[in-house]
Amino acid sequence: MELAANLRQVRERIAEAARRAGRDPAGIRLVAVSKTVEADVIRALVAAGHTLCGESRPQVLRDKARLLADTPVRWHFIGPLQSNKIKYVYPVAELVHSIDRPDLLDAFAEWARRTGRRCPCLLEVHISDEATKQGFDPQEVLGVIERIRDNPDLDVQGLMGMAPFVPEEAPVRAAFRRLAGLFEASRALEGRGYRARELSMGMTDDFPLAVEEGATIVRIGRAVFGDHP
Repeated sequence: MELAANLRQVRERIAEAARRAGRDPAGIRLVAVSKTVEADVIRALVAAGHTLCGESRPQVLRDKARLLADTPVRWHFIGPLQSNKIKYVYPVAELVHSIDRPDLLDAFAEWARRTGRRCPCLLEVHISDEATKQGFDPQEVLGVIERIRDNPDLDVQGLMGMAPFVPEEAPVRAAFRRLAGLFEASRALEGRGYRARELSMGMTDDFPLAVEEGATIVRIGRAVFGDHP
């Protein structure tokens, strides 16, 4: 089956990149980005042995989680999030990758107080030169972590970023290396509200570089699912 073959190939490429960097492949998780595929394709993915999926639209995450509630699928949320859409994401996601501004941190803390559950999340950092990308400024993110590290209502577990979409390897690797450097620096700021556990970076076109530079999570859609409308 094409899906199983794609999955196997992606896992092999992750393992190869990890070995090149002297890393254990078991330390890298694959999030299959299922935003373009229907629930029956995700069921086939589960049958092929993969259960960690990522969605980028709040209501779609809610709907797919309901449709696939009888499966062992686990959900990460990886897209832009407005405060009024948190209600679709917070109860479902085991990790939210895209906390990109202070008011979302405040909203997540409020949800934790209201529900009694802290939703694990990552701070998105703007590491490319593209104006359309969201995220905290790299020069400010350590200060943000310092301010929230002792907040008992937050469970921030690391950083996420997207490299520039360019064909040259050098700027992509440089962006990943910069984020990895911030991640390592953030270890000194760990506290009740912040732990440096996850570094989410790398997609279909650049994930081997991300793994070589230290990613613990890669977010891959097309290389797993093929070209879906």
